[in-house]
Amino acid sequence: MSLSHVVRSEWIKFWSVRSTAVLLSVAVTGFAGIGLLLCAAGMGASVVSPAGTSMTGSVLATLVLGVLGVLVITGEYRTGLIRATLTATPRRSMVLAAKAAVLGAVSFTVMSVAALLTFLAGQAIIGDAGMTLTDDGVIRVLLGTVAYEAGAALLGLFLGTLIRSTAAALSTYFAVMFLLATTFTQFLLPEGVRAAAGRFLPPQAGEAMGWAGARLPEMLSPGQGALVFAGYLVLAAVVAGWRLRHSDA
Repeated sequence: MSLSHVVRSEWIKFWSVRSTAVLLSVAVTGFAGIGLLLCAAGMGASVVSPAGTSMTGSVLATLVLGVLGVLVITGEYRTGLIRATLTATPRRSMVLAAKAAVLGAVSFTVMSVAALLTFLAGQAIIGDAGMTLTDDGVIRVLLGTVAYEAGAALLGLFLGTLIRSTAAALSTYFAVMFLLATTFTQFLLPEGVRAAAGRFLPPQAGEAMGWAGARLPEMLSPGQGALVFAGYLVLAAVVAGWRLRHSDA
């Protein structure tokens, strides 16, 4: 099968699962709800830009999209469908690439629309202190936030491919994206190097790409954050691909 055929097959499977629409809806609703709530409350403006304030729902969206990414692959292992998938497409790396293409494209597209509408509504709520799309750095904040969210979904997919168990993959994803920063910076490192090392962790690097970038001095620059987070994705993809090619279904 060609890559286009595999992508078409993965597209059909992706939308045939009820949890796909549910999780995407939760991601969009949570993203918009948190961002608009903070804009209305006037919170966060002293720390990040008004544009960044409207994007703070990304914290919840990355959790939900990571769950979606995990389920895209572990659901097939749970039902045994993965055997039919790999039989139809012996080139296993092509299967993972097709799943990543579908998941990444859908996540990026859906969250791009959500980010744009949330930004426009949030700045209307903020009023005179709000920003417009033509203001310096706004497009970068929106695109960086959406890229981080799509990347979080892909990270969930790669962890699910590596671990195969839904519960274990979800636990690992949550630990990497939400618990590691606290544990790593508060308990495992000397106080003098916590801030410097902690900003290279996956969630800190991802947030630096978007809503938190350039306004928080302890974080990486948006470009640096993008490179670091991309590095984590590439590493996860390589390990997941190796696991898929060298292990029985």
